[in-house]
Amino acid sequence: MSELEDQRDANKRAAQRIFDVWDGDDLDALDDVMAEDVVLHGPEQVRGTVHGRDAYKNNLRMIRAGISDLFFEANEVVAEDDTVMANCTFGGTHDGELLGIEPTGTSVEVAWFGSYRFEDGKVVEVTGQPDLFGAFLQLGVIDPPEE
Repeated sequence: MSELEDQRDANKRAAQRIFDVWDGDDLDALDDVMAEDVVLHGPEQVRGTVHGRDAYKNNLRMIRAGISDLFFEANEVVAEDDTVMANCTFGGTHDGELLGIEPTGTSVEVAWFGSYRFEDGKVVEVTGQPDLFGAFLQLGVIDPPEE
């Protein structure tokens, strides 16, 4: 196996550690795979761009507060050069305040696409795009478009 293939495999394993944290593992596991000054690019409706591993952890805490039985599944994961791309699904029961939305008790499942860029074996940049429109439809906070 080439050095580049070894690095791709290592990056995919590190991304899997992040997925495991989303799926319920201890947040401190992120310290091993994520740079302290990581940058997270997300939708402006959520938090926009945040800086630092602690901000990333706080973002996940916010989501867990709104969906206490949070699950996360990586459906497709591809590594190329210094980047891992993942097509994922997360969800659970909306049983706490989330993004200013009072608990609905609704079960949600949200498509999410993420990109993780690595330097020296650690994630330095994350770009995440959840299907907020689908999530808001499921929560009943917006009406479906008229046909």
